[in-house]
Amino acid sequence: MRRRFLPGVFLFTMVALPVCSAELKLEVPEVPKEPGKSVAFEIPGLPEKAKKLEFVMVAGQGKVKPFLLGKYEVTQGQYETVMGNNPSTFKNGPDYPVEETSWQDAKDFCAKLNASLPKATQSNLNFRLPTDAEWSVAVGLPEESGRVPQDKSNKIKDTYPWGTEWPPPNDAGNYADESYAEKHGGSGGIPGCNDGFADTSPVGSFPPNQFGLYDMAGNVWEWCEDWIDDEMNIRVVRGAAFFTASKGQILSSYRGRPPIVKNFASGFRVRLEVRSP
Repeated sequence: MRRRFLPGVFLFTMVALPVCSAELKLEVPEVPKEPGKSVAFEIPGLPEKAKKLEFVMVAGQGKVKPFLLGKYEVTQGQYETVMGNNPSTFKNGPDYPVEETSWQDAKDFCAKLNASLPKATQSNLNFRLPTDAEWSVAVGLPEESGRVPQDKSNKIKDTYPWGTEWPPPNDAGNYADESYAEKHGGSGGIPGCNDGFADTSPVGSFPPNQFGLYDMAGNVWEWCEDWIDDEMNIRVVRGAAFFTASKGQILSSYRGRPPIVKNFASGFRVRLEVRSP
């Protein structure tokens, strides 16, 4: 079968059986209000020692107020436990990022989480995808100018999730490195970069950014809430992936234009919105 890449966006067996959506009930821990603090949700049925659904409070900027964002990309263990299936190509363990997800798959995951909240909290808490503006703040960009995401894409030059140096340091994130090139016939990798993963890596394999968020650089592309432009037929993806080698696509300000609904590098992370009573 021919693999489908995102041009221009440029066996593990679960130990615990997935909990069906009717049975899934989340307990709500105390939600932090200070930047840098985190909170973790226990998902019943998640494999033992697997990454929990954890959120970090990110300091706001400009019109973006402080917000809670997933500490990690959503994992295969989390997705299968909530949704009852694992669509991923690289099924190497519960802490690997879920991929082969469409924007609607990501929205459905959030909806299942919302439905599992206690009735008393459903009006105050909302799991959703981050907006494009929130993602920009979370990756460390300064305020951007532009009316729609496409207007902002690649406008801030020479700024990457780890800083300004090129090539990426080996601990910057999971990109198309020398191990990727070796696996794929000796081409397609970033010269001088060796992060050690030819495909996806377990979430949290690299150091976090200044806000305590992992894998904002590479691994899998991440869906955002927004349409990329006024045509309203393409959703925004951010962050690049394990097969990305292009400097332009690895820029923190790059917005992807996926020509297909999903592939083996399309994932997401969740935003937890806290509404006033």
